[in-house]
Amino acid sequence: MKRILTLLAICCMALSLHAQEIQPAIDSNAFQPDESVAFAQYDTLALEMDFYFPKDDSESHPCIIYSYGGGFIDNNQRHFDTRRLCRMLADDGFVVVATNYRLGLRGVKFEGVSGMVKPLENAILMAAEDVMKVTRHVIDYAGELTVDPYRIILIGSSAGAITSLQCDWERCNRSELAQKYLPEGFRYAGVISFAGAIFSRQGLDYPHDTPAPTLFLHGTADRLVPYKQIRFFGIGFYGSNAIEREFKQNHYSHKIIRFTDEGHTVAARYFTNYDDILWFYRHMVRDGHHYEIDETFSDPFRKRSSWDTADPGALYK
Repeated sequence: MKRILTLLAICCMALSLHAQEIQPAIDSNAFQPDESVAFAQYDTLALEMDFYFPKDDSESHPCIIYSYGGGFIDNNQRHFDTRRLCRMLADDGFVVVATNYRLGLRGVKFEGVSGMVKPLENAILMAAEDVMKVTRHVIDYAGELTVDPYRIILIGSSAGAITSLQCDWERCNRSELAQKYLPEGFRYAGVISFAGAIFSRQGLDYPHDTPAPTLFLHGTADRLVPYKQIRFFGIGFYGSNAIEREFKQNHYSHKIIRFTDEGHTVAARYFTNYDDILWFYRHMVRDGHHYEIDETFSDPFRKRSSWDTADPGALYK
């Protein structure tokens, strides 16, 4: 009996050591960017963009500009998950730019819901301006960066998704921001939004240009970034459901994945739905197929998190 227990112990130790070999501890310093470049200076605040390059000899690559989430109060540009996602995308052949942007809601005190409108608008437009500056840098130095300027894609999570959608909406509306930073005739090749929205004082339409093919992912129970819309006094904060309705009505190329009863957790689904990112690029961006796809995903047995019930009051105190 003692010999059997000893053999079992040895086997367990061997299995444990084997598991450690195939599942090494995560290095928090892994996936560092290949290069960091300053692109804007605001008083004492310097903004940088981090580059992740593919390991191949091609002279031209599609480019992804990734905007992190954080409620316009937290800087997650170099968070471990951001670095990991950017390296994965670079390994799949993209030049990836993880951009910083001004955090317009950091330290802002609100007086009721109505008191959030102007600060939120300012924060979104500041972030959009910074991402447009990054876009212009990538266009101007496309040759040195081995980037195809006709294949620049915006990806964002939460606040970064809002920023990405806003950039393309500003472009299509020929706003002052877009005209200042984006070359005439420029068009993003695609937009991917993990729980994003658009802020507008003039309704939700695209009067001057067709929006880029867009992939929307959003939880139907999101209380932090609206899945539907919030409107009052001519001002609108339009979530994925409202934007997709506009896309559908005008037959703009898009795909939406609705996550039934999920809250703001969808903002962090970039690893779980990584294959959807690649599918969207290959079929709707690279190959130029026009699709109007509406999918619903439901998982009643998934583990709930605090982000499922998060709302602005919880985030901004």
